[in-house]
Amino acid sequence: MADTEESAPAVEAPAKGGGMNKILPLILIINTALMVGVLVFVMKKPSAHADAAEGKEEKHEKSEHGSEEKGGHGKDEGAVGPTVRFDNFTVQLKSNDVERYAHMSLELELADEPAKAVVEKRTAPIRDAVLGYLTDRTAEELRGSDGLRDMKNALLKRLEEIVPGKRISNVFITDFIIQ
Repeated sequence: MADTEESAPAVEAPAKGGGMNKILPLILIINTALMVGVLVFVMKKPSAHADAAEGKEEKHEKSEHGSEEKGGHGKDEGAVGPTVRFDNFTVQLKSNDVERYAHMSLELELADEPAKAVVEKRTAPIRDAVLGYLTDRTAEELRGSDGLRDMKNALLKRLEEIVPGKRISNVFITDFIIQ
């Protein structure tokens, strides 16, 4: 029996060791595949989230454009519509004692492209209205941010009479000097 006991463990030990040698590479391959899978999932997850966020933004933009087509005010804040530029208004300002001149350029923001065509056809009356407004003002009335704001509001009202139908959205003063 001693011979069988000695030979039995010797025979079993290589069999167990050989089995472990075959299982270990299999475990390493499975473990590596799982790690690669986890890394791929983790790396794709933020970009999938970003894609979902972009999809929401596109839906938001589409809804804004949809409301704009229906006549709503779906414009992006900060976005400027089509503009028409009017350069080089130079006028003598109203003054009793000294001669003062104002030099100004402006741009009109319009509601849409068809309004741009209408405004471009009315350039002479628009220039006349701006010059008429400026010649009736003193340098003190036009100075400072309050003066510019008042001038923009007054010009907008005058221009709405020349080009009716809420076609002019805003007046931008792009150059202004008083001498």
